[in-house]
Amino acid sequence: MNLHAYALALFSVIVIAIGQSVFKYSALRLDFAPGDSLAELMHRNVTPLAAVAGALSLYLVSTAAWITALRTIPLSVAFMFNALAFAFIPIVSATFFGEQLPRFLIPGLMSIAVGIYLITIK
Repeated sequence: MNLHAYALALFSVIVIAIGQSVFKYSALRLDFAPGDSLAELMHRNVTPLAAVAGALSLYLVSTAAWITALRTIPLSVAFMFNALAFAFIPIVSATFFGEQLPRFLIPGLMSIAVGIYLITIK
């Protein structure tokens, strides 16, 4: 088992979850008004648009880590790591955006964790 590659896959998923959170932050702060020109829209939304650019940069970093991990991890195994985003994103959304967690989140996350474990053992 190549622990470095698995760490890169996990890192990639965490970075994607952070990127999704930054997109949510931006979505909550974007200010659109009918009839605004593109320049007015951009001027009024500098911070949220900069955050979107930052999130896209995170996606680039995540993609590089993912491609590197795929050099040694079979795709069928590596792709299961994406399920971890189902754990990270609800926790972040509850912590930073005050969103309510789904009722069966913990049992669902435990099922995902057990599934990932079963897939990765040989």
